[in-house]
Amino acid sequence: LRVLEAAGATVSLPGAGAACCGALHGHAGLADPARALATRVIRALPGDAPVLVDSAGCGAALKDYGRLIDTDEARAFSARVLDVHEWLAPRMELLPATTTRTRVVVQDPCHLRHVQKAHLSVRTVLGHVAEVVELDDEGMCCGAGGAYSALHPETAAAVRDRKLAAIARAGGGSVASANPGCQLHLAAAGVDAVHPLVLVDRALRKRS
Repeated sequence: LRVLEAAGATVSLPGAGAACCGALHGHAGLADPARALATRVIRALPGDAPVLVDSAGCGAALKDYGRLIDTDEARAFSARVLDVHEWLAPRMELLPATTTRTRVVVQDPCHLRHVQKAHLSVRTVLGHVAEVVELDDEGMCCGAGGAYSALHPETAAAVRDRKLAAIARAGGGSVASANPGCQLHLAAAGVDAVHPLVLVDRALRKRS
């Protein structure tokens, strides 16, 4: 909220009806509950203002409501949805300049890179406040996979080990990830995983 307001946005928050987007239900093949939750979310966010989402998996789900529900209302809603970095990237010049640039490794959640294809916006946003370090296996899953890490923990941990090795090759340190599932999965292995906007907020607050 602080970062968006610093970029000149007036932010409104939804009510309880938007508490769950239904992404995990969809991942599990529970289509009817996913549609019911999607309908609640649409009703909780009326109007035509952009809907900004700071979770890659949730954002991918909201952008898919048009297909999931197959109504004109759902398609119109999905057209309003943006990953928060997509909205912020062309407005970064509105934020105060920062002098201290921390080093951060960027990890692309699969739902951001392969589904929403919005991963470059994360680099634009992070580049305003940090030295962005790329992974040499980027595009590969970290092992979280929505509910996969809960259902198949051994395989998910093995996939995560590959990602940990890539982070080590990149020099380690803080890892920016725009999806809470990826953050939690990496943090469980000892990684300092943070949301990109947390890093932007820290830089802006330090400057002020």
